[in-house]
Amino acid sequence: MRIANLVGETKYAVRLSLDLKTIGGDRETNGEISCMLMEDPSTWGSMTGPAEQALKAWMNDRKVEDSDNIDGHSLAQLEFWDHEPEKIKESGERVDYEADLGRRVRTAQILARTRHLTFALLCSWECRLDYSTINESIFGGYRIKVDALLADGVPGLLQQFSAVYRRLQEAADSAPERDVTEELSQAITTCRRILKAVVDHVFPARDEPSGDGLVLDDSKHRNRLSVFIKETVSSDSNRALISAIVAGLYERFTAIDKMTNKAVHAEVAIEIANLCALNTYIVCGEIISLHALASEQESEPTPTLETAAT
Repeated sequence: MRIANLVGETKYAVRLSLDLKTIGGDRETNGEISCMLMEDPSTWGSMTGPAEQALKAWMNDRKVEDSDNIDGHSLAQLEFWDHEPEKIKESGERVDYEADLGRRVRTAQILARTRHLTFALLCSWECRLDYSTINESIFGGYRIKVDALLADGVPGLLQQFSAVYRRLQEAADSAPERDVTEELSQAITTCRRILKAVVDHVFPARDEPSGDGLVLDDSKHRNRLSVFIKETVSSDSNRALISAIVAGLYERFTAIDKMTNKAVHAEVAIEIANLCALNTYIVCGEIISLHALASEQESEPTPTLETAAT
């Protein structure tokens, strides 16, 4: 139930809580407890919300055969009554196991269903969390590389990046319909500056043009990045792949620029900014990785005739 609550699975958090809750109690308090387990408490009381779906599933599982009754005992109560005949027998009293057989069978079925549901849910969440961990590890690796470079070279960018995104997130949380065109524009500008800072690191500006005639001064960081990829990546297929990823990021920048000519709501803007930041970090992380690999290869000693013979 705790894991269901942590991963936002309201239906199963409430469903499992019904197995733990004993019969009775204050109705208002019971409702408050259920709301505590809900990702969106505002859906409490709706006929089709996750809490109502959980209650319906629980009642279907607890139906007593050949009747309209429901076995509403908690798991603790069911286990208590399941063990009670043995305690009565130990005291010397006679126990009519045959008369009690139907209840014991029903109890075993309820406990087995609950164990099976719990096991299936845990397996599902384990797969989900494992997948999430892998994704976080992959992106986290890129983020660490980029943040380390920026913190060392342009620490102000990181502060600006955080400030802009805080404002966007606060607007999305408090006033999702508010126009945040200016904040979105600032966020995308910051992403551009992050990319430029990384390009400045791996391929500083030059006065002379490239062999293809491309201008490589400070303002032409896209040209510099193109030449860097061409000089660093020897495989034509890998070079084409990386160039396509980079081009996609620049196209995203351009598309968002056009969007900021109109009003953009906060809830939409935060999604756009998040995706843009994610793509920026991935591209920058790959650029830094390519630069590090090229630096390692350059630092390796060139074999001489003597070392080759050895």
